[in-house]
Amino acid sequence: MPVPLIDFRWYHAVNDQNKLDNVLASSAKHTQLHAIEADIIYSEAKGHSVMGHPPQVDGELTLASLLQQLNEANFQSTSMTDTNANILKLDFKSMKALQASINDVENYLKDLPHQLHQHVWINADILAGPGGKGEDMQPKFDSVEFMELLTSETSLMKSTTLSIGWTTSLTDIYAPYTMDMIDEMLTLLRSYPCKNITFPIRATSVLTSWEALRKLYDNNVDENKRWTLTLWWSLTSEQHKMTKDAMNRIHSLLESDYQSILPNRTFYDLVNFSPP
Repeated sequence: MPVPLIDFRWYHAVNDQNKLDNVLASSAKHTQLHAIEADIIYSEAKGHSVMGHPPQVDGELTLASLLQQLNEANFQSTSMTDTNANILKLDFKSMKALQASINDVENYLKDLPHQLHQHVWINADILAGPGGKGEDMQPKFDSVEFMELLTSETSLMKSTTLSIGWTTSLTDIYAPYTMDMIDEMLTLLRSYPCKNITFPIRATSVLTSWEALRKLYDNNVDENKRWTLTLWWSLTSEQHKMTKDAMNRIHSLLESDYQSILPNRTFYDLVNFSPP
């Protein structure tokens, strides 16, 4: 039986060898770990992609090494079934980092059974989103260039899952995704044949954005491959943490009505989240 999306357990920011070792040890013991997220930046000093999160500008673990170690450990290809395969979410922080990583990612995909390619996620914030209008809110990607690159017929990456979202800011963690933001994304996607898509959405903005976000669930490629959302939030300070009540309200909104199209369409990458 497929693992319900709500039960997926995530390991965040696998950006150094110590964290990667922990992931590989957990995977070897078949503990509850269904998805890992790793951030990729471009190192000007090294001239290639490394693991790290801005404001970092360099890192010790290269993307090539991370992928080689995951491959050697059969992190994804030893899953029980295609539907239960572990997810590898590669979060690219700039177009330059992505372009420098294409060969490494495609070499990894060549060693992975084709039916598992969809469990490799290519994540990027390609449109401006909620929380401010400053320079830091401008995407580090040209959205059309990104989509052309990832959906090219000659690219192995066209069979991966695109995890495409919007920039966000801590200026207002409850700032909503507007209808204009959602429509901009849907308009962009009309030009590309994408079946495997998940939209990363800041969880603190879900309740203030519901009317707009609902459109992402309503727009399906076909009945057999519906788009999903991935709710994310990891801050735990008193100022920024999500309350248990807010998490329960989101769960009730998305998972309670089994007659609707909403249940089992959402991943919950939330710290301290557990279904009520």
